[in-house]
Amino acid sequence: MNIVRRIIGTLLIIAAGAGVIVIDRQGGDAPVGAASGLVTLGGFPQAVSGNRISTSWFCPGAAAGDGLDGASVVFANPSDVAITATLSLLSDGPASNQSISVPPRDRLSVDILRGRTVGVVVPVVEIIGGVGTVEQQLVYAAGDVTSQCVSQTSSTWYFADGFTAEGSSQRIVLTNPYPESAVVNVSYTTAEGQRTPANLQGIILTAQSSKSLSMTDVGAANETQIAVEVIATTGQIVASRMQHFLGGGRLGYSTSVGVPEALGDWWFTSGRTGAQVTEQLVVFNPSKRDAQLNVAFFGEGITNGATTEAALNASVPSQAVDIPAGGVVYINTDNIADLPKGDHAMVVSTLNGSRVVVEHVLSQRTGGSFFTAMTNGIPSGLASSKWRIPSGLAKGARNALSILNTTSVDGTFTISAVGPGGLIDLPNLVNVPLGAASLVSLDVPEGVNEGEVVITTSVPVVIQRRTTRGHGLVGFGIVSALPVREK
Repeated sequence: MNIVRRIIGTLLIIAAGAGVIVIDRQGGDAPVGAASGLVTLGGFPQAVSGNRISTSWFCPGAAAGDGLDGASVVFANPSDVAITATLSLLSDGPASNQSISVPPRDRLSVDILRGRTVGVVVPVVEIIGGVGTVEQQLVYAAGDVTSQCVSQTSSTWYFADGFTAEGSSQRIVLTNPYPESAVVNVSYTTAEGQRTPANLQGIILTAQSSKSLSMTDVGAANETQIAVEVIATTGQIVASRMQHFLGGGRLGYSTSVGVPEALGDWWFTSGRTGAQVTEQLVVFNPSKRDAQLNVAFFGEGITNGATTEAALNASVPSQAVDIPAGGVVYINTDNIADLPKGDHAMVVSTLNGSRVVVEHVLSQRTGGSFFTAMTNGIPSGLASSKWRIPSGLAKGARNALSILNTTSVDGTFTISAVGPGGLIDLPNLVNVPLGAASLVSLDVPEGVNEGEVVITTSVPVVIQRRTTRGHGLVGFGIVSALPVREK
């Protein structure tokens, strides 16, 4: 009976996901400018295969004023020839540019702070061709951070979670990489409702510049809930968030690019519950229409998707969770009675055709300390049979790689690494079985070097990874792998 229930639950989730994929493909904005360079869901982290004249990478940036020990962009080149790139560093002053050459079958780490101790610097990379990929890495006493970069700008950006309680800080960084000015409006939602401060309306971003907004300074001080909406009324930009958690049940550092659009389906593969764990799915509904959703869980000991009605602080009349228009809801997975303790994957799906933004926040106490890891979800439209990790797995934590089969069909996966001799399959990780709707978690494979890692599968999957925080700190960070899509 449990097997039957699992199959039925899986098919329902896959059917919901398929519907969302159709919506995503039909509902994207009309291409503007260099139309051939735009792809569906292009504002999300991804690599697009095929011939391209050039590929842009927009990274979240580094706040030198936060006391970082180092910040860099990592270039990965899996090809047999060197690639050429331009690295531009944007700030509130004049932009600087540097030509970069990345040797074949190699990776290159380039410093972006360059002695700065104040302000924010945002790296923008232009690679000739479409082969190379880029990630950003920060070295910080509060925990090292690996962040993804994106290949398209957008006129809208969203952040579901925000936090400034007990001295914690949060910045929203607005970046205009183009030669013409952009005009931006910023609003945010706390437990008291939405706010649109006058000083955050009509912000002018000059050409090739970035601007940092302290949420404390703009009126969101000592808040445990801050959802942010960024809208460019003129031009397109990139918006990112930098958070330093110092209390209120959170500890650590996080940097990420925002989410360019609300969607109906979000996947997460590095979930965890336990006696010392607080796990939340933060759902922001930026639309003027009420949303309904549910959450299904995947992993060892989970035979069907658990309902989310018990996850809310207040009871709800059905399995559907209501997200009011413009509202934010925190779903606490700790309170789901049928969910086994341990690691799991999750999919959040809306039920009424609505679209939301979802983030995953996990805090865990280990020994005498604790940590907080957070990540954006992966849209169903980015489920892929090939994934890349530009910065490799050398800094991976325990259960460094979590692979979830999003289909009802059994499959296999193979893990390869780029080295001096090219792409080499890792021992004992070739055509490994991957059951239907199943989750596989792996430690850092033996023999893996600091080069790029590639995962190929026979079925569409979603992949996230856990990274060490360094400096002898407990815990891990969470960041997705990079899906490869055919343009």
